[in-house]
Amino acid sequence: ILLDEQKLVYETALALSEKAQKHGKQVLIVKGGPGTGKSVVAINLLVEITRRKHLVQYVTKNKAPREVYKEKLFGTITKIRYDALFRGSGGFHNVPFDAFDTLVVDEAHRLNEKSGLYGNQGENQVKEIIEASRCAIFFLDEDQRVTLKDIGTKVEIKKWVKRMKAEVTEMELSSQFRCNG
Repeated sequence: ILLDEQKLVYETALALSEKAQKHGKQVLIVKGGPGTGKSVVAINLLVEITRRKHLVQYVTKNKAPREVYKEKLFGTITKIRYDALFRGSGGFHNVPFDAFDTLVVDEAHRLNEKSGLYGNQGENQVKEIIEASRCAIFFLDEDQRVTLKDIGTKVEIKKWVKRMKAEVTEMELSSQFRCNG
């Protein structure tokens, strides 16, 4: 169950996803600290946008959360059928422009400039995600950047939004809650 401000972010993201289909590239930046429900909103968006029959993927650098969500959402037996809904952040450097209706990027603060095992592929993961989608939704907490390679900041995202003449919306999740995980 989404809380009030989570519901507002969720509804705004859905509206921008729909708007992007007819009115140009949309980017939503959602900032929030630990426990504010960024991942909960992201997964709910994946489910609803899929239900609306739009081409969507849940994107995160770390493989562990992708595997957990796949198993929780679909169970271990049917998990393989839904692998295409989840992708690592480094998988967009060869993707055509606007190939996806929406990309939901969780832990966007962990995005890197280059992709590939040796960091030698692509140009910039933020740029590549925005290019690959009509609507890109970035969930980030700049205070959770882990390495010097992590470039996913609001400033970096807005730089690429401006270069691609996309429309940007900014929101924030501030209420903390914890669930039994």
